[in-house]
Amino acid sequence: MELELRHLRVICRVADTGSVSKAAAALQVSQPSLTAQLRRIESAIGGELFQRDVRGVIATPLGDHIIARARAVLADMDDLVNSSSKYVGVDSPLRLGSVNTVTFVSWLSRLEHELVGRDIRTQVDPCALLLTDLLAADVLDIAMLMVCEEAYAPPCPPGVQEQLMVDPEPALIIMAAGHRLASLPRVRLVDLADETWMVPPAGRRDGAIAAQRAACEAVGFTPNFRNDELGHHEVEQLIAAGRGIATCAPTIDPLPGTVVVPLADQALAFRRVLRWRPERVPPRVVNTVHRTFLDAYREILAARVARFPWWDTAPSSHPVIHEPVG
Repeated sequence: MELELRHLRVICRVADTGSVSKAAAALQVSQPSLTAQLRRIESAIGGELFQRDVRGVIATPLGDHIIARARAVLADMDDLVNSSSKYVGVDSPLRLGSVNTVTFVSWLSRLEHELVGRDIRTQVDPCALLLTDLLAADVLDIAMLMVCEEAYAPPCPPGVQEQLMVDPEPALIIMAAGHRLASLPRVRLVDLADETWMVPPAGRRDGAIAAQRAACEAVGFTPNFRNDELGHHEVEQLIAAGRGIATCAPTIDPLPGTVVVPLADQALAFRRVLRWRPERVPPRVVNTVHRTFLDAYREILAARVARFPWWDTAPSSHPVIHEPVG
């Protein structure tokens, strides 16, 4: 088998995600298919590129060498395509990343309308750290991230720019409708000292657990986190069953059997930021991505907060929206 550019992209995607299963999802192929393809690639090269362990995959010394050369080849090819586009009047695809968000479909529809004719390729993942790494590796051009305070959030890589879209976005608490605190107009963080906090796996990698722990310890207790490898649906079911609580954004669509209550004094908050590679995304496109996201965000927010009886009396729980720069 002769190596092709698509094989180099497979190698780099496995390296970027650190997982064959995540790489398969990003490439929209089955995990067995990608595993078989990776074996054929390794056979063509003549050695093992990755070692497998319980955490995913780690590049071997041969893998590190091949990955570095593959990135250089792919970067040269992308530069060739991008530099040629000015002669034929065609924009290169916009590689857009996003954390999971209820605004995604509305945002993408608005963006496609604004950038009519532009090929927009998307990748959605709950992990802001992974998306940041993909930006740094030139796999993505631009990404919307939801991150905690700066001390705990994945840092912005060299060469990648960032601007705020929503900051702060105060965290709300979702709990079972029959919870002892569910009828209160707001709760204090210290009132939740005996609760089990549900945190999706991405929270451990993105710094959310560290930020929540610091906030709780500042008021006198260490939170009890449930650290199982649970998906969003499992977390939602446990909360509705009264088995735990979780932080959520004001744009959440309340689940059956649950209520959403604000935290007093904005005890926990997050930020929505836009990060991009300036050599890939010109300012006008950055502003279009920013503005269309905010349009979708405002629309969803208005629909959600109409269901919160406490909204008008809890201004400290309202997100602060930042317009595009320029």
